[in-house]
Amino acid sequence: MRTERNKDGTFNVWLSRDEYRELPRATDTFQQEIALRLMGDCGLRVAEVLDVTPAHISRRSDGTHFELEVVAGKDTTGSYSGGKHRETWLPREFEAQINRYRQEKGIADGEPLVDRAKRTVQDWVDRAADQAAESTGDGDYRRVSSHDLRRCWANHLLVEENVSPRIVMALGGWSSYDAIEPYLAAPTEGNINQSMSEVNL
Repeated sequence: MRTERNKDGTFNVWLSRDEYRELPRATDTFQQEIALRLMGDCGLRVAEVLDVTPAHISRRSDGTHFELEVVAGKDTTGSYSGGKHRETWLPREFEAQINRYRQEKGIADGEPLVDRAKRTVQDWVDRAADQAAESTGDGDYRRVSSHDLRRCWANHLLVEENVSPRIVMALGGWSSYDAIEPYLAAPTEGNINQSMSEVNL
């Protein structure tokens, strides 16, 4: 895990996928786990998590994969566009988990999966981070914020999986390369070795 101090004293935390997975496991309820995974597995902002309903989930045209319609997205200037939307990737295993939760709780198509306030979801992240710090012995977890989950998702796709920046921009709702640049951590030696060993120079 790598941390980077901002000028305002806050931290950016760069989590590997294994480090990230400790956080959903450290939640107390099914709903909390789904909230964290919507940020860390789908790239949603906290406010976007609160808008997700079962009706926003659909099967992609290939009949195998799933997508999640994200509504009321925030643009790269930080303002809400009121109606701007995008589709992001929803892992099949996560779709099945959401469906189990929905059936268990009797959630209708138009009802939110996470029926809490933004501050509550941020508190869930803080609590899961504290529990992950306790269970792993890594105190840097205590610096993790809800935004770090979205950062982890974007960095994983861009750096570790080599997904096209244009695809990540579309899935994450960024309108320019400048907007996603802060989500890129410096590549590791392992990333460089793996990528360059496959290049014919």
